[in-house]
Amino acid sequence: PEMVRREFWTILLAYNLIRITAANAAALHDKQPRQISFTSTCQFVLASWQRLSDSSLPCDELLKQCRILLRLISTCLVVNRLGRLEPRVLRRRRHAYPLIQKLRDVLRDELHQECI
Repeated sequence: PEMVRREFWTILLAYNLIRITAANAAALHDKQPRQISFTSTCQFVLASWQRLSDSSLPCDELLKQCRILLRLISTCLVVNRLGRLEPRVLRRRRHAYPLIQKLRDVLRDELHQECI
C-alpha cells in the first residue's frame, strides 16, 4: 500500500509539473494553457531532460535552452474540434463471444470434456 501511495503522488506531481510547464509556455507566447498539447509537452520535456540536466552547462546557456524548449512547446497546439459532442454508448459488443452464464469451473469442465 505504501508503494501504491508513492506511485500515485509521483504521477500526480509529474502531471502537475507538465501542466505548469505548458502553462508557462502558453503565458510566454500569448496562448491559453488549454491550447497546449499535454502529450507534446511530455515528449519535449523527456527529449530535453538529459541535455538540461547536464551540470556542466553554464547558467546562461541553460536559461537559453529552457526558453527554446518553452517556445517549441508553445507551437504544439490542440485543435479545437467543433461539434465533437458524442453520446457515451457502445455501438456493438467488441467480441463475438457469448456472455458467461455458468460458473467458470463448470465451463472449464465442459471444455475439458470436449477436448477429450
